[in-house]
Amino acid sequence: MTIDESKTPAIEIWTHSDKLSKRVQQLRDHFYSFHEREETNEPYAFTTGADWDEVYTVHDWANEPAIYPFFASINQTLKSMAVKVELPDNYWEFGLPMRRAIFFHEVMTRYMPALILDEELIVGFNFNTALSRSLNKSETKSRNKEMKTYFKEATRLNEIGVGTASCVPGHLIPNYAKVMQVGLKGIVAEYEDLLKGNLSPDHREFIESLILSCETARNVNKRYAKKARELAESETDSKRKEELENIAKLCNRGPWEIPDSFWEALQSLWIVHMLVMAAESYPGAGLSHGRWDQYMYPFYKKDIESGTLTREQAKELMQTYWIKHNYVYDYQGKLGLNQGINSSFGQLMTLSGCGPNGEDLTNDLTWLALEVIEDMNLFEPKPNVRLHKNTPQDFLIRVSEMVAKAQ
Repeated sequence: MTIDESKTPAIEIWTHSDKLSKRVQQLRDHFYSFHEREETNEPYAFTTGADWDEVYTVHDWANEPAIYPFFASINQTLKSMAVKVELPDNYWEFGLPMRRAIFFHEVMTRYMPALILDEELIVGFNFNTALSRSLNKSETKSRNKEMKTYFKEATRLNEIGVGTASCVPGHLIPNYAKVMQVGLKGIVAEYEDLLKGNLSPDHREFIESLILSCETARNVNKRYAKKARELAESETDSKRKEELENIAKLCNRGPWEIPDSFWEALQSLWIVHMLVMAAESYPGAGLSHGRWDQYMYPFYKKDIESGTLTREQAKELMQTYWIKHNYVYDYQGKLGLNQGINSSFGQLMTLSGCGPNGEDLTNDLTWLALEVIEDMNLFEPKPNVRLHKNTPQDFLIRVSEMVAKAQ
């Protein structure tokens, strides 16, 4: 069969919009200028300082056949560049969960930079890490024995052409919806109630480590609040000065308190998501937002209906929020700019879908998210749209048109 191409409608390949605001275009260009920009999110390595300490886990990365020859050098390089973290004198007396929580708290509140880019509305920049496993000497010995067995088999499989032989640490969906609904303050209150029970010492210490982790997120956001205030004091542009002062207010509250606005909800969500990636020492894969348009919609709806936020303002906030996710690729930035064009790290975001009774849950924020995805044309976050028998026809057509133009 011969196709008459003159009668086949041409479909323009999807590129980013040429109508982005000056701010959004500047921030998008900043991400794509890895080799020119001063600020990068390349990994920071941190160690307990113990002779046996490890900061790199091979099985996190063994799904990429091309990287096998470099595992030893990567491991040694990260260990040699690791910064020793000052820890409490009784650090090694705690169990592993508390050791991990203490180490993470110290790194994120005292050692990682708190950088705010020019014109940013959502803040939180450095999150790529290579963190100590916080294992004691005997735990490290057992782990190394297991890793040796694992790596021997993974290498054998890789050499015969069986790829993706890893145990990827991603593929998880943190309960971000709960953070939005009750704040970390509400979650800590639940943990404190648990501590009132008759718990074993190990269980009690585990709950206390969870509380410390929540407090870490609160303190990290306060670091950004302080940085925003400092920048505001020296800012000469009145509009930017007001933005920085508002960012400071948002960061002082979230993610500890329940968000009071759509902007605050985006800021709180980003800080928590950023810290999950930092804690994993691996920015993906499959570290997902879950049903983003469902748990974020109440904040959007309230601001739109009250008149405190326009749809265009919400869109710009979302666009700046979208850009943040892409700095995961700074982890391997020197490999070039074509990372992520197929799958790679993959911070997934689920849109639309149905409720428990089959009712369609597409809302205005769902539609706006599609606009942002199309306008920005970025690697991350990677959208997943749920379709079902009650999906609106116009929504199905919209999604189909976007897929048709995708590269």
